[in-house]
Amino acid sequence: MRIRLGRLIVVSLVIVSLFGVLVARLFYIQIIKGRDFAERSKDQAQQRMVIAANRGAVRDCNGRVLAKSMESKFRAPLGVFVNLEESGEKQKYHTVKRVYPFGELAGPVIGYIGRDGYGLSGIEFAFEKYLKGENGWAILRRDGRNNRYKRIGLPQKPPVDGCDVILTIDADIQGIAEHALKQRVAELNARGGMCVVMEPHTGKILAMANEPTFNPNIPLSFSSSQRKNRCIEYNYEPGSTFKVITAAAALQEKVKNVNDSVDGGNGVYKVYDQAIRDHRAFGMLSFTEALSFSSNVCFARIANDVGNEGLYKYAKDFGFGSHTGVQLSGEEKGIVHPVEKWSGRTRVTMAIGQEISVTLLQMAVAFSCVANGGVLFAPAIVDKIVSPDNAVVWKSNYHPVRRVISEKTAANLRTILQDVVEKGTGSRAEIDNLAIGGKTGTSQKLDKETGAYSSSEYWSSFIGFAPVDRPEILCAVLIDEPAEGESGGLAAAPVFRKIISQIISHPQLDYAEKMLPKSKKKKKNAAPHSTTPVTAAVYPVPSLDNSGKISDALIIFEDNKNGSIKSDDAATPSMVRVPDCMGKNARDAINEINRRGLVPYIYGSGAVTEQKPSVGATVYKAEICTLYCSYEG
Repeated sequence: MRIRLGRLIVVSLVIVSLFGVLVARLFYIQIIKGRDFAERSKDQAQQRMVIAANRGAVRDCNGRVLAKSMESKFRAPLGVFVNLEESGEKQKYHTVKRVYPFGELAGPVIGYIGRDGYGLSGIEFAFEKYLKGENGWAILRRDGRNNRYKRIGLPQKPPVDGCDVILTIDADIQGIAEHALKQRVAELNARGGMCVVMEPHTGKILAMANEPTFNPNIPLSFSSSQRKNRCIEYNYEPGSTFKVITAAAALQEKVKNVNDSVDGGNGVYKVYDQAIRDHRAFGMLSFTEALSFSSNVCFARIANDVGNEGLYKYAKDFGFGSHTGVQLSGEEKGIVHPVEKWSGRTRVTMAIGQEISVTLLQMAVAFSCVANGGVLFAPAIVDKIVSPDNAVVWKSNYHPVRRVISEKTAANLRTILQDVVEKGTGSRAEIDNLAIGGKTGTSQKLDKETGAYSSSEYWSSFIGFAPVDRPEILCAVLIDEPAEGESGGLAAAPVFRKIISQIISHPQLDYAEKMLPKSKKKKKNAAPHSTTPVTAAVYPVPSLDNSGKISDALIIFEDNKNGSIKSDDAATPSMVRVPDCMGKNARDAINEINRRGLVPYIYGSGAVTEQKPSVGATVYKAEICTLYCSYEG
C-alpha cells in the first residue's frame, strides 16, 4: 500500500513538473518572446513582392510601335519581377516580355534587352533611364499551400511606368532603305552595306540601315557583329567622297575658284618614291571637272594649295575625328591624325580620302552641311520622350553646331555635285525630273597581314541629296566589299536612286510635293524613272492584334524552292497595282501581296478590314503594303 502511494506521488510530481515546464515555456513564448515570435510568424506568412514597372515603348516619328513590353500570364516563382492584377483577393501574376512588332526593321538602331530587363544596345540601352520606369512593391499574405493574397491594410507602393521614346526614324523610309540595301548587297555578293537617310536642314535621321541586320525578338540567334549599328560603330577610309571636304576648303579659303584649271598630269602624280594615279589619264581640267571625274591627281595638287593646316582645320570643322552627338552609345569618332604626325604624303592622300577614317554618319553629316548652306548640325535620332500621362519630358532641339563654309561656297559645291551626277561618276544616281547632287567614293581596304592596301577588297559609296537648289533629303550608301570590286558609281549610286525614287513615289509620304518641280510633277502614284527591276523581300511578318499584343509565331512565306519571292516579271516596268485583300484572312492576303512583289506588314489577326495603299493603287514594286486585320466584322 505504501509502495502504491509512493508511485502515485512520483507520478504526480512528474506530471506537475511537466505541466510547470509547459507553463514556463508558454510564459516564455507568449510573454517574454511573444513579440519576437509574432514578427517571425508574420515574416513567414507575408512576402514582399516586386511589381515591375511597364517599360516604355519605342515608336517611329508617326507613332508606330517599334518596341513594346507584353504580358504573359502564369504563376510566377518567388523573386521573379512581375506585374500584379487583382481578381478578388487572389492575385494573377504576369511576366513581361519585350517584343518588336516589325522584326528586323531598324534592329541595330532599336537594340534589345537582356533577361534581366535592362537594355543592352541601341535605343534600349541609351535611353534605359527613361524607358525602364520605377518598380513598385506589395506585401502579400501567404497560406500553408503557398497561395498568396493581397489584404486590405497591407502596405504597397505602385510602380511608375516608363516613358515612350519617339524616334525621328520613319518606318516607311526605314523599310525602303533596308530593302534596297539588302537587294544590292545580294546582287553584288557583297560582305554587307550601310545606309543613312536624313534631313540636311535639321539633322533628323529618317532611316539608318545595316545589312546584314538582326531581329531583336531573337537577338542571340545573331552574331555580335550583326547586332552592331555599323553606321556609327565602324570606321572606314572614305575615298573620293572626302574630296568634297578638300574642295570646300579650297573654295572657302579662295585658293581656287570654280573656273580655275587644274593639271591632271596625264593621270600620274609623284609623291617621293610613290605615285598617285587616276583611273584614266587627264590633262587640264576645270575645278568642276576635277570633282566630277574624281581626279586623284587634280586633288593632290589642290591639297598642296590648301596646305596641311588648312586641310586639317576643315576636316575637324566638318566633324571628323569627333563624335557627331547622335543620341546613341557605341559611336566611333574616326581618326584624324594631328598635323605633327603627318608623313610627307599625308596631305595629298588625305585629300583623296586615305589616311583618315570616318563613320558613314559623319560623312552624311558633312554632306548635309554642304546641302543646307554651310552649317553643321548635330544629327538626331530621337525626337522626344513622352511620359505615361502624355507629357513631353524631353525634346530634341535640332541645334546647329557651327558654320563651316559660307552659303556661297555651299551653293557652288552643290552645283558642282550636280555635275558629278549629270556628267561624271555619279550618273547611275540620276532620277528623271529631279536635280540630284552627290559624290561617289571607292576606297581600298588595308590588308591586315601585309599592312598595304588590298587590290581586291573595297568600300564603295555614294552620298547625295535632292533637289539641288533646296535639298529636302540626303542619302548616304556604303557597300562593303562588292565581290567584283565595283566602284561607288556602280555599286552604291543605284541604291541611292532606288531609295529616293521609292520615297518620292510612296503614297503615305509627301516628298513628291516637296521635291518634284511643280511644272513637271507626276501623278500621285507615279514613280520616277528606274531601269532596275525590283525583287520583293521575304519578311517575317508578326501578327499584332488591336490591343498591341503580338502572336508567338512569325510567318515567312515562300513561293519557290530556293525560298525567294520573285517580282511579276523582271522585264516589265517596276510598277504594280495593289491587289484587293479586303475580307481575306491574313495568310491569304500576305501571299497575295507577296505575289505582286510588295512587302506586307500585318496589324491584328483575322480578316483584312483595311489596307494601305488602297485597292488598285499603282505603286513601285517592293513598296510596303499594310494590312489591318480583325475578327470582328
